[in-house]
Amino acid sequence: MFVDLQNDVVAGDVVLAAQENYRSVEHLKRYTTVGMATDQGKTSNVNAIVLMGGQTQRRPSEVGTTKFRPPFRPVTINALAAGRSGERIKPLRRMPGHEWHVARGALLEEFGGWLRPAAYPRAGESLEEAAQREALQVRRMVGIFEGSPLGKIEVFGPDAAEFLDLMYVGTMSTLPVGGARYGILLNENGVIIDDGIVTRLDHHHFWVNTTSGGAERVALAFEEWLQCEYVNHRVLVTNVTSAWGNVTISGTKAWALLEAVGFDAALAPGAMKHMTMLQIQNRGSRLRVLRASFNGELGYEVNLPASRTVELMDLLWHAGQDLGVVPYGIDALMVMRTEKGYLHVGGDTDGTTLPGDVGMDRGIDRKTANFVGRRSLTRPAARDPDRMQLVGLLPVERQTCLPVGAHVLRSPPPGPIEGYVTSSFYSPTLGHAVALAMLARGRVRLGERITVFHLGKPFLAEVVATPFLDPKGERLHVVA
Repeated sequence: MFVDLQNDVVAGDVVLAAQENYRSVEHLKRYTTVGMATDQGKTSNVNAIVLMGGQTQRRPSEVGTTKFRPPFRPVTINALAAGRSGERIKPLRRMPGHEWHVARGALLEEFGGWLRPAAYPRAGESLEEAAQREALQVRRMVGIFEGSPLGKIEVFGPDAAEFLDLMYVGTMSTLPVGGARYGILLNENGVIIDDGIVTRLDHHHFWVNTTSGGAERVALAFEEWLQCEYVNHRVLVTNVTSAWGNVTISGTKAWALLEAVGFDAALAPGAMKHMTMLQIQNRGSRLRVLRASFNGELGYEVNLPASRTVELMDLLWHAGQDLGVVPYGIDALMVMRTEKGYLHVGGDTDGTTLPGDVGMDRGIDRKTANFVGRRSLTRPAARDPDRMQLVGLLPVERQTCLPVGAHVLRSPPPGPIEGYVTSSFYSPTLGHAVALAMLARGRVRLGERITVFHLGKPFLAEVVATPFLDPKGERLHVVA
C-alpha cells in the first residue's frame, strides 16, 4: 500500500523504519523520504504517522508531525490518474461556452493550455479572412468574446494593498474601491512575466486579472513570495479562474446590446467610467462588470458564475441580431490589439524584456515602495541605451505583411541583428498592414527606414510610433 504517492513510499517502509528502531517522526521522514516531495506531507504524512503509531504503540498525537518547508503545493488528482503522453499528461482545458462556440462554427486551437476559438470561418473563408471580417465588424458594430480563461485571482487581507504594491511595478494601494489599474509583474531579474488589470473590490479585497496562460503561474508566484519572503503579511490568495466565466462585449453598440438584455443603467458609458468595476445582481446571479478594453473599443467584461456563461451568451446573441452582433475569436482580437499597439506578453516580450523596453517604466522612480525586480532594473545592462525597444513598423509596400520573427539587419544576413518583428497583421480598418517589433534604440529611430529579412528575402519598413489607430483613445467612449 502506498503511503506517499509522490515519493513512492509504501506501508512496508514505515514498518521497516520501526523495526530499525527509528522513533522520531523526523527520523521516519528522512529514513523513508515520506513527506519530502512538493506537497511536504500534506497528502501523506497522516497515513505515515498513524502507521508508525501502530508499530510503536503510540497515539498519532504522541508520534507528532514533521515541519514542512515552503513553498508547498498539493499533488492534484489529475497528476495521479493521468498518463504520460498526449492530452493525458496536460489535458486541454475547455471553456464553459465550449459547445456554444462549436455550434457557431468556431475553429478551435490551443491558446495557453485552453481550447479556444481562433475564429468563426464561414463557408469558403480562410482563418485569416474570418479574423479580418470579425475585427472589422467589432469596430463597426458589436462583438461577443468569451474570455473565461482570463486569469482571476482574489487577494484578501489587511495587507493585501501593500502586498500588491510589492508584486507590481505600478502602485495598487492608491486604487479607490471600484477602481481598476493595468499593471505588469516582474521576476527577480526584472523581466516581465505577466500583465493584467487589478481592481479593488473593497478596502482589503482585490480582483487580479492575469493573462490566460499565466493564472496558475502568477498565483504560485504570489504564494511563494508570501511563504518565503513576505511571511508577516496577512494576505490570502485564491485562484478562482475556473469558478468565474467571462463574457466580453466590445464595439460601438456594446452598451446598446447590454441594455437590450436588461442590464442596469448604472453601466451606461455616461454613468460608468472606463477602468472601473461594478458589482451587480442580474437574473439572480452576482456579476462583476469591468469596463475595460484590449481592442480599443467601448468594452465590458462581464464576470459571472461559470455555469451561467452560456445563458448570458445566448441572451446577447439573440438580442444582438438586429445590432449586427458577431462572435469573434483570438485572431481578431490580436488584429485589433496590434492596431492599438497593445502589448502581448509572451508575443511581444521574451525572457529578456524589461519594463523600459516596452515603455512601462514611467513612474518607477516616483514609486516609494519596493517591488519584485526593482533592484535588477538598476544594473548597467538594464540601463543600456542600445537595448531593444518596442516600436511600430509600417511596411513600405503597405499591402504586404511583415513576417513575424523576421530579423532587422543593416545588410543581408549573416550579420548583427538589430531587432525582430513580434506581431504583424493586415488592418481591415486602416486598409494596410501594421506590425510591432523589438528594435535596438527603437524610440529614437522613429521615421527611419529599415530592412527586415525573412528567409533571405528583404522587406522595407518604416519605424513609427503607436498606436496605429485612434491615438487619442476616443473610440473607448464612442456609442452608436
